[in-house]
Amino acid sequence: MYSKILGYVSFKIFAADISDIVNKLRNSGFAVHDLRTDGKFVYGEISWCDHDELKALVNGNSAQFEREDKHGLAFRLMGYKKRFGIAVGTVLAAAMIFYLSNTVLTIEVYGNESMSDTEIISVMNDYGIAIGKFIPSLDLRRCERQIITAFDGFSWIGIRSSGCRILVEVSERTEKPEMVPTASPCNIIAAKDAQIVEIKNVYMGMLVPMLYDGVKKGDLLVSGTVNGKLDHDYYVHAMGEIIGRYNEEITFFQPYSETVTEYSDSFTRKSLYLFGVKIPLYLNKGIDGEYEFSESLNYLSVFNLKLPVGIVFEEIKPYVLTECMYDREQVTALLDEKIKNYEYNFYGGEDIEIIDKQTRYTETEDGVSVTVTYTLEGDIGITQEIMAKY
Repeated sequence: MYSKILGYVSFKIFAADISDIVNKLRNSGFAVHDLRTDGKFVYGEISWCDHDELKALVNGNSAQFEREDKHGLAFRLMGYKKRFGIAVGTVLAAAMIFYLSNTVLTIEVYGNESMSDTEIISVMNDYGIAIGKFIPSLDLRRCERQIITAFDGFSWIGIRSSGCRILVEVSERTEKPEMVPTASPCNIIAAKDAQIVEIKNVYMGMLVPMLYDGVKKGDLLVSGTVNGKLDHDYYVHAMGEIIGRYNEEITFFQPYSETVTEYSDSFTRKSLYLFGVKIPLYLNKGIDGEYEFSESLNYLSVFNLKLPVGIVFEEIKPYVLTECMYDREQVTALLDEKIKNYEYNFYGGEDIEIIDKQTRYTETEDGVSVTVTYTLEGDIGITQEIMAKY
């Protein structure tokens, strides 16, 4: 294999005394392979490095040396020695491989939940870690210290390089859960003026009002003070669910005239993203008026490796602010939509049930207001700590 890579020469030698030539070849110190004779010629193979010396030795001993053929990779490459394009391409390919393997082509973030990759990468760019940077010149440890101080929500950050990738691993701080002290004594009091319509799940404590009693905001519902034997009171953490019926009043207003945003047809512009630089693929014409702007970047991937090359899509949504005038019917429809949205957002869960609602419209010069009186049913109890002295 070694000789095939470096190259070897097959030869034949004509000599009057063949045995003398064979002995000289054996004692010459050259690595001659496949040495043989047919009685008239001596055949063999020798490395191309020893070819010239062997030829000089044989021709100086009343013999004639003749080269038959050349073999090996070295001779094949010598056939391309005048083709400079191949040599230049090889050098450029080697330089490109070296450059790309030591240049940041992609930044990958792991472990983040509350913060997006884009936000983290944007801060990293401010501290010198960006696509297109030369990796050996980056001080990753220093960047770790700087970046972790920029994010209050991170407890740890690790940055390392893997080939042309920068891998960022973060660990977010775990928020301390709200502790509900089940051991501390407390009462359950009314959060609203209501009528008790159902008593559910009073696990601990003593129930004070009865079913269908009326209570005011702040009244005691479940007491955490329990009467024990021998007139000895003790304290518990009251637990229970008291369902009450109560009223809430909400007012909405809709003017006859207001400024609204009207959008026209949106359009998209494209730019070439190359190592952190955006090259517009459109004529740089200004956009008149107000508009909303959003952009997205689609990277080019090769074998699941995201390259720092891609297309930036910019979406432009022009709009104008116009003054709209409404009649009474339109105002009423807008108010109904506001009421619907409010009910969905605040009363749409399972904790509160709408029993009844009454609406009262009031018209002024500027618009119409509607007051909605809701009759609701839900848990009205909240805990209140007992400052007990033991």
